[in-house]
Amino acid sequence: MKILVRLLFIFILFSSAFSVFANAKMKVVFINPGSESTNDSGDFWPNVNRFMMAAAEDLNVQLTSLHADRNHILMKQLVTDAIASKPDYLILVNEKEMLPYMLEQLAGTNIKVFLLLNKFSRAQQKTLPKSLSSKVIGCLSPNNQEVGEQLADALIARASKLNKPSLNMYALLGDYNTPAARERQVGLTRALKKHPHVTLIDSTVANWSESKAFDKTYGVLSKHPADIVWAANDAMAFGAIAALKQLAQAENVVVGGINWDVHAKGLMTDVSFGGHVTLGAKAILMLNDYHFYPKKVSSMSQRVAIFESSDSPVRDRFVTLLREQQFSQIDYSRFTVAAEHPLEFNLTNLVNTTH
Repeated sequence: MKILVRLLFIFILFSSAFSVFANAKMKVVFINPGSESTNDSGDFWPNVNRFMMAAAEDLNVQLTSLHADRNHILMKQLVTDAIASKPDYLILVNEKEMLPYMLEQLAGTNIKVFLLLNKFSRAQQKTLPKSLSSKVIGCLSPNNQEVGEQLADALIARASKLNKPSLNMYALLGDYNTPAARERQVGLTRALKKHPHVTLIDSTVANWSESKAFDKTYGVLSKHPADIVWAANDAMAFGAIAALKQLAQAENVVVGGINWDVHAKGLMTDVSFGGHVTLGAKAILMLNDYHFYPKKVSSMSQRVAIFESSDSPVRDRFVTLLREQQFSQIDYSRFTVAAEHPLEFNLTNLVNTTH
């Protein structure tokens, strides 16, 4: 009898331990380089966060987001707060190439790092000590060079309807150091080489900001009118549109950006590419699969073809999702490797897969 009682006790003990382990939440901290709510640089980073939170809720992931408000010094300081909460994983963005400084603070910890949207630059890959780079288990990014080129091609195609023998373009760049900004500029340069009839009259960094883009566009185009404005994000494109309206040039200029942002005052670009705002949710899915189903995971480093143009058949539905903040309506569990038939992570499946 005592043996049976002892065996029963052992069974209950191990069953309880297994139950606790099975129900243990994976802890993730995301250091968001942007703001918690829409501001002068648009609603991209707030929406990245909303997609992530919705995915984390579906997958029972404990996600904490810390916001740097576009302050790269604060972004570094937030790593200290993240370490204090002892997460399993830390999601970082290489905004303004601050990644090495953030990784330095993780020395001596067991926290694993996942890179979102902006990975190591080539220079960083060469110089970063292995003791730091080895903490990074994966990265997820869109093809920023490709989208920079695609945006330029689409704008030039639209402007060609003006039937001018030559076209002038003005470009608004994101910043000097962030990999995504530089890669989009490379794509722009690549497109211009294909279109010798298009002249880049000026390009300037507006730090992703609508108000700075307004000031700079107004100053340049009041003296040197353009046919095309290429902007590295939609917030800067909206600033350019507002400037063009004040200059009474809006009817004659084709303007495009990246993000699929929804403007509070109804400003609209002629062309926009978007979809990468969802990649925070995919990062949560990848970490969940890595943590709980490692044998089913193929690659933790991916560059995905997520961008679609404003001509995409899913664009209107996706923008409605953003405008009405329907992030939680998506059933993210259908995209994990644990699903019976895992869905490919793309915009069409996201808007069609609801609870």
